Amino acid sequence: MKKLLACIVAAALLLPGCGPDAGPEEPDGPAQTQPDPDPAPEPEPEPEPKKELTLAFTDPYLDLYPGETARLDCKAGGSAYDPSKEYKILYKSSNSVVAFINSQGQVTAREPGCTVITATEVDSGVTAERKIWVVNLSQIKRAYNASLQFSCGHTIYYKSVVQSWDFFDDCMYACQVCGSPHTLTYTRKPVHDQDPQEYMHLKYFGHGDNMFVERCTDGDWLWTSNYGTLESGQTNRYTDSQVLSRVRFRSGVTMIPSESTDNYILPGMKRMIAAYDKDNGTVGIWCRDAKGTAWFYVYGIEELKSAPKESLVLSAPISYGDPAVTSKPAVRACNLSNLAPVLRFQMPFNNVPQGYDWHHGKIWFLRGAGAEAEDVVAGTGKNWATAYLIDSSGKKLAEASVPWVADLKLLASQGLTDLGYFEPEGIKVKDGVLFLGFASKDAGNSPARRVNIFKYPLDE
Repeated sequence: MKKLLACIVAAALLLPGCGPDAGPEEPDGPAQTQPDPDPAPEPEPEPEPKKELTLAFTDPYLDLYPGETARLDCKAGGSAYDPSKEYKILYKSSNSVVAFINSQGQVTAREPGCTVITATEVDSGVTAERKIWVVNLSQIKRAYNASLQFSCGHTIYYKSVVQSWDFFDDCMYACQVCGSPHTLTYTRKPVHDQDPQEYMHLKYFGHGDNMFVERCTDGDWLWTSNYGTLESGQTNRYTDSQVLSRVRFRSGVTMIPSESTDNYILPGMKRMIAAYDKDNGTVGIWCRDAKGTAWFYVYGIEELKSAPKESLVLSAPISYGDPAVTSKPAVRACNLSNLAPVLRFQMPFNNVPQGYDWHHGKIWFLRGAGAEAEDVVAGTGKNWATAYLIDSSGKKLAEASVPWVADLKLLASQGLTDLGYFEPEGIKVKDGVLFLGFASKDAGNSPARRVNIFKYPLDE
């Protein structure tokens, strides 16, 4: 019996989970351990940047007149450039009828149009391109057709004709002499639409003969004449501005001359007005000396903006204000006589422009007048517009007149003016297109004053 009980107890102890001290069942075999994670892969070394050879034209952008020659130079550079190596560069014109270029980069202009000059480095095949326009004024001699219209018929701020203008893809600026006291009002509006319009007012600044707009990250900046003087015998006409000012456009703001802080003076010069060659980064300044002789100065725009300012007293007294006072005020300005101009030359004539542009080494200069319809009919006045092409030495290369600006029936039929008055105001060259501007106004007491701009492609 004792033997039987011992066997039963032994069997019971072998049953799993029996009894208060039964522990967890051990897994079969040795204990398993988790493998260590794979170590992070070693970062692959950064590949060395690929060395590249580059080509770049070192000369300013140039427009040429038929028969003119110019040298184009192209230099090798980049990370693969070897200063000990002599690089052979070949030049080719895409249209040798327009301009021919020889192996040394000498360009000869032949006929009006556009060509692309390609420079190729022989061993690598690397290329660079430069557009060349061969220009003259024959385009503006063509008969009128509606395709010439670029932006026409929109009324602007005040009952006074436009004096100057500039535009970008999205907006146009138009300057008028407005109201009493004498004010330059700058209207900003869409290029091809009437509205919306914004306005900025500059009192006593001058006549607004020419202007350009510099587009910057902090806004659009107007380059305009400043510190004008009341003309002798006039009550509200200011001219002969002795200061060129750079003013940020701010809608709804009215300024007087002393509130401008970015100013430029050429001592002894009057009627300072400017134009901008954006491709070459230069500003051209037209002005006249005390004898009435017209001069042209060219400066780098970044050099102008970074030049130090000082307190300068105007060379000649000015009359300004309401009531007008006469004085020679001190102006905080850059003294341009301390800067070496890129170019300086005398103009071929002393006439005040109805607008001009400085573009790729050429001055496009506009003159003319508008007459009331009754004066045209009576033969005592005439609408007329003549443009001049002037090179960078002051030589007049060509002149031509617009043939249809005195055709009153044509102007009325096109809705450009019902009065017949059509005065040339403003000329610009942009991306191979010549733009001519005309001021018009409606008959009677209508306040409608319009800016009309026409386009002439330079590659046709």
